Amino acid sequence: MPLPARRAVLTMLLAVALAAVAVGVAGCGGGSGSSSTSSASTAGEGGEGSSGSSGGAPGRAKVVWEEPETEEDALGYELLEASETEAVAKALAEAFELPEPLLVRGVNGEEEGPFYDPEDNSITLPYGFATLVLAVVESSDPEASPEEIGERIGAVNSFILAHEFAHALIANFNLPVLGKEEDAADSIATFVLLNVPGGAEYAGDAAAFWIAFSGRQEPPQLADYADVHSLDLQRADAVLCWVAGSSEASFEEIAELELLPPERLESCPSEYAQLVDSIEQELGPYVSEAGEEAEEG
Repeated sequence: MPLPARRAVLTMLLAVALAAVAVGVAGCGGGSGSSSTSSASTAGEGGEGSSGSSGGAPGRAKVVWEEPETEEDALGYELLEASETEAVAKALAEAFELPEPLLVRGVNGEEEGPFYDPEDNSITLPYGFATLVLAVVESSDPEASPEEIGERIGAVNSFILAHEFAHALIANFNLPVLGKEEDAADSIATFVLLNVPGGAEYAGDAAAFWIAFSGRQEPPQLADYADVHSLDLQRADAVLCWVAGSSEASFEEIAELELLPPERLESCPSEYAQLVDSIEQELGPYVSEAGEEAEEG
């Protein structure tokens, strides 16, 4: 991507990610969007906190970045930083009484994609996967402007971070999970996005990413069916259904796209209502005092 276009994408990412910060808390029960007192490293200090306990206070998040080794890593780092990864992570962590501090790492390479590790309560975000998101979004709509690309990337990165944070919630609070934990994490991430002003569009962008990414599974292999994640198209359909069920306006928009079978579409309002009820029951007891005070205010 030419440098001017890349800068435009990064600039647009900021507005989307900052919106996610505000509701990354409110959507999970309320909270303060202010920065936490824990420190975060800059690029070049990635060795700190790379293993063991994340350190810091409970209910707080710390973000560390490895020094990028290649141009691709550098671009991935820029994309994640422009997506306000640190602010989003801290806002999410502050919304809950997490018994252990959360560590978020930006690392070189692609590995196997972003993941949560309960051993040290950490989320790892590979730079290579961030650049992969950019490539998928660009290829899915070659006519899109840099601003549109940036907005979509911001939505996808917010979804991915919220998804991994959902795993942290499940592990920290020993939440019951019926079915695949990955599906549960998708539902929490979608709920967070849907509570952002304009969040239905962001969640729709996340679904569009999984639709575009599904080309890697055409046709699905045995390993795809056996994976802990649902198929990419199944993930997209689930997100679209929750979006459709979140409001009458969203229902009409999803209906016009004709991406869901009519019989599934009709069930979406009740599916979303069930999702909201489940999240309130399971996560409500763990909302932090700051979150409760913000919600009451």
